[in-house]
Amino acid sequence: MARKERDRSHEVVRYESRKPYINKATAAGIQTVFNRTRLSHQTWEARQMAGRLDGRQAWRNDARGSIDIFRDRRLPSPTKLDVHILVDSSGSMSGDRICRAQDMAGTLVDAFKRIPTIRVHVYQHHATQGVTSVFRVYEPGDSLDGLNHMPEKIAGGNADGFALEAVGMRAALQKRPDTKSMVIMISDGLPSVNGVGATGDILDHSKLVTQTLKRKGVDVMAVAIAGDKRAHELMYGEGSSVLFTGDWNELNRNLSAVFGKALASSPTHR
Repeated sequence: MARKERDRSHEVVRYESRKPYINKATAAGIQTVFNRTRLSHQTWEARQMAGRLDGRQAWRNDARGSIDIFRDRRLPSPTKLDVHILVDSSGSMSGDRICRAQDMAGTLVDAFKRIPTIRVHVYQHHATQGVTSVFRVYEPGDSLDGLNHMPEKIAGGNADGFALEAVGMRAALQKRPDTKSMVIMISDGLPSVNGVGATGDILDHSKLVTQTLKRKGVDVMAVAIAGDKRAHELMYGEGSSVLFTGDWNELNRNLSAVFGKALASSPTHR
């Protein structure tokens, strides 16, 4: 059965409609990690006093002239999550790689859409003539038809950093105090497009964007659709990247660890 699943995820097609393969074991694993990490007592009990006003210390704040001692302090919900999935659709992702990425995106959507407190968004991107284009594939409430047409959008170069900046900043601007935000990059990790705003090497630019988003409270993790994970770790940080070469069993183990680590981090603005 495992061999059959790997064969289906490696299916190579022309640039035409193709339904993504949904790996149910990986989807179930993601749901289990979410339930254990975001719903466990160890997670929310430690934060239930975050931002609360200690009446015994109110006089100290008043003595210092603090004027915000009675402002509303909302406890971040342990269940609300906003996920933005960004898929590289440059020329190097053609054939097997875009199929693998499409299967990964479809599996993530299948896992997240079953949890009512998670909002999931899917985008594709590529760059032509120095211009980065980002395409909306799926938004909450949409049908899944958009996922079927992902192989059709292969073109141009890889501008991961610029696409991450566009989607990540949108996530940061729309971020609610009670919601944790995350961007999941699915790419072969081969940026090829430089442009206005890039700082130094293209990989360095992606790293800088990632660091900026994290400071704004948006976590970034990556799924490497290639055999080399080093570029992803450089751009998105060590321990934030997962390698996916078609082995769903290996992916399930590694993705659960990285996803759980990201979920366990504080959802508050950093």
